[in-house]
Amino acid sequence: MVTDEEQKTINKLQANWIWASDWVDSSKSNTAGRIVRFRCKFNLASSATRTLLHFSADTRYKLYINGLRVAVGPARSSLLIWYYDTLDIAPYLRSGNNDIRFEVLRFFAASRSAMPFERTTHAGLTVIGSVELETGAAVVELTSGVDWQARVDDSILFPTGLVDDEGFLHISERITPNIPNPWTLNGDLLPWRLRSRAIPMAEESLVAVSTVRACQSTASFNDWTAHLAENRIILLPGGSSHALEVQAHVHSTAFLQWTFRATAKRSQIRLKVTYSEGYELEPRNYPFFRTKANRLDAEKGHLIGPYDELILDLPHGQTVTYELFWFRTFLFLRLEISVGPEPVRLLSFDAIQVNYPLAVKASWKEPEDKQSEQIWDVSIRTMRNCMFDGYSDCPFYEQLQYSGDSRSVGLFHYLLSGDDLLMRQAITNFASSVTPEGLTQSRFPSHVPQIIAGFPLYWILQVCDHHLFFGDTPYARSFLPRIDGVLDFFDSHIDDLGLVSGMSEDVWQYIDWVTTWGATDEHPDKGDPTSGRKSNRHTYFSMLYAFILSQAAKLVRDVGRPGHAGEYESRAESIVQAIRAHCFDGRFFTDSTADIADSLSYSQHCQVFGFYALRAYALAGDGAYEAFWVCAWDPWRAILANNLSTWEENDVRQRSDCHAWGSVPVYEYCAELAGIRPIAPGSAKVLFKPRVRLSEAVEATVALGRENLATVSWSTRAGGEKHIELRLEKAVQVTSQLTGGE
Repeated sequence: MVTDEEQKTINKLQANWIWASDWVDSSKSNTAGRIVRFRCKFNLASSATRTLLHFSADTRYKLYINGLRVAVGPARSSLLIWYYDTLDIAPYLRSGNNDIRFEVLRFFAASRSAMPFERTTHAGLTVIGSVELETGAAVVELTSGVDWQARVDDSILFPTGLVDDEGFLHISERITPNIPNPWTLNGDLLPWRLRSRAIPMAEESLVAVSTVRACQSTASFNDWTAHLAENRIILLPGGSSHALEVQAHVHSTAFLQWTFRATAKRSQIRLKVTYSEGYELEPRNYPFFRTKANRLDAEKGHLIGPYDELILDLPHGQTVTYELFWFRTFLFLRLEISVGPEPVRLLSFDAIQVNYPLAVKASWKEPEDKQSEQIWDVSIRTMRNCMFDGYSDCPFYEQLQYSGDSRSVGLFHYLLSGDDLLMRQAITNFASSVTPEGLTQSRFPSHVPQIIAGFPLYWILQVCDHHLFFGDTPYARSFLPRIDGVLDFFDSHIDDLGLVSGMSEDVWQYIDWVTTWGATDEHPDKGDPTSGRKSNRHTYFSMLYAFILSQAAKLVRDVGRPGHAGEYESRAESIVQAIRAHCFDGRFFTDSTADIADSLSYSQHCQVFGFYALRAYALAGDGAYEAFWVCAWDPWRAILANNLSTWEENDVRQRSDCHAWGSVPVYEYCAELAGIRPIAPGSAKVLFKPRVRLSEAVEATVALGRENLATVSWSTRAGGEKHIELRLEKAVQVTSQLTGGE
C-alpha cells in the first residue's frame, strides 16, 4: 500500500522527468543503447546535515557524488511497477563545490536486445530532494527539473550480434574517443508507474584478482603480480603491448575500474578485456554447447568469452579513471593493452564485487565430511553471484529472473537468512506479468516476453512457500485471483482423457535441457519430450498441475479462503487417476500416453525431477532417501574436482559455471539432514526430524522466518548412542521424530 507521504514523493518525481534534448531512441551504429550523463553542480556554505534524495531512471543509472559511485539502480522494474530509490547523500557532500552526476544507460525500446533490462517507450531521469545545512541557511534544491544538464555520450557502444552474447545481455562495451556533445537543458516526459524500492541496495566488497597465469609484457611477471596484489604502480612504455591472463580468487560478479596517467605528454590506452569462467576445450557449438573439464588447466584449455574494447585518451597531467557501466562475471580475465606514443602509468585496477546483501545467518559443520563444508560455502557463493536486484538464472549470460528457477532458490534463501524481501519483489513482479490467458510470464521483468508452460505453476509454489515461512496472510490473499486464473488455464486444457494437452505453439512446453529433446525441422522448440510432440500431450504437465492443485488447496485453507479447496483437490484426484490410467506402462510413467510409447518415451522427469527428485525420495520413505544420500552428492563433488568455485548450470550444455539452482545442498543439509523445517504458516510450527543415521555428528543453524533461528547438533557417544539437541531463539510448537518413525 502506498502511504500519503510516498504518494507525495511519487507525484513530485513524476513531475520532474528530464532527458537530453533532440534525443532519438535508436542509432545508426550497432548499439543496443546509449549513455546519457547528467550533472548538477552547486556550492555549500557549510556542511550538510541531511540530504534525502529520491531518484529513478529508464533504463539503468549509476549515481556519482564528487567522483564516488554511491548507488546503482533502479531495481528490476517493469511497465507496471517502476522502482525509485532513496538515499541520504549528506555523507558524500562537502563544504564548497559539489558535483552530482548520473550516468544513465538507455537501452532502446524498439530493440529486442538487452532482455533483462525492461524499459518503457520513454527515456528519462527524475530526481527530487534538497540539501539542509548546519547553519540553517536556505536549502539547496536538487530537483532535476531545475539547473541540471545532460550530455549524450556517443563514444560508448553496446554492440549486438556478437557471437558470444546469445541475444540476452548486450553489456559489452566498445569505446572510441570523440568530441563530447555539449551540455544541454531538458524537458519533461510522461510519467512511469513509480513505487519505492522494495529491496536493499547491493553490498560491495573488493575482489582479489592477483594470480597471473600468463604474461607477455615488457614488465615482469613479478611486477604485474605486485600491481594486482598490492596496487603498485606499473610503468607501461610508449608503443608497448602487453597481454596477461589473470585469475580471481573465486568466481566473481564485479564492477571493474582502471586508473591511468600519462607521464610526460599526451598518450592513449587501448584495452581489450575478455571474460571467462575457466579454461575450456574447443566448444561443441559456441556459445550454447561447451566442453569443459579442469577450469584451471591452462595447458589443455583456453579462455573464451565476451569482451570489451576501450580506447582512452590520456591528456598530459590528468588522471583518467574508467569504470565499465555494468558489472562483469568472471573467474579469469585476459587483458590486452596497447600503449600510445608516450609512456603511461597504470595506477590501479579494482574489481568490486556487487550482490544482494545475503546476510547469512545459517551455518553448517559436519566433522566427518569435511567436503560438506566446502559444498556449503560454494552453494552460498553461487547464490550470492546469482542475486543482484533479482534472482538471476546465470550472471555470465542472461541475468534473467525465471519463476521456475527462483522458486527453489528462494527456499534456499529463506533457510540461509530468513530474508524475504527479494522473493517478495519477485512474486509481485511475476504477478504483474499476467497474460490475457491468465498465465504469468516465465521470466520477468524482461524486455522480451516469454511463456513456459510449467513456470506459472512454480510461481504459485513461490506464494505457498512464502506463506509457509512468513505467514503474511494479506500478502498471500492478494494473489488468489491470479492463482485461480493460472489453474483455470490448465483446467481449460484438460482433454477427453483427463490430461493436460493442446497448448498453443507460443506456450513453450519446456521441461529440461535433455540431449535427445532437441529442436527439429518439424518442431523448432527444444527442451520438451519428443514423445507427445505430435499429440501435444506431455505427462509432466499433468503431474505438475495435479501437485500444484493440492498445494493451492492447502494455501486457500490456510489464508481463510477455503471455498475453492475442495474443487482443487477434486481436480487433482481426477488428473492423478487419468495419469495412472493412460501414462503408466505397469513399471514406469511415460512422457506421453503409454499407447504411443517407444524407446525415447521414458525420462527421469516423469519419475522424479531435479531438486524435486530429492523431495520424491523423501516422500518414498526414510530408507529410500538415506540410501540415495550416499551417491546424491557425486555430481557436486565432481564439480569441485574440476576446480569450480560455483555450481555449473548443468553438465549437458556446460554453458554457465554459476547457476543458483545448483545450491540444492543448502536445502538438503538444513531441511533433511539437520531435519528442521516449518510445517505451519509463519513457521509457527516446525518438524524436527534429524537424519542422525547419515552422520556421526552435525552442528547447524537454520533460519526460520525473519526472527527465529534453530540450532541443531548431535554427536555419537560410546556405544553408538546419539546425543541430539535442538535450540530455538523463539519458542514455537515442535513436532519431533527420528527417521524410521521412532
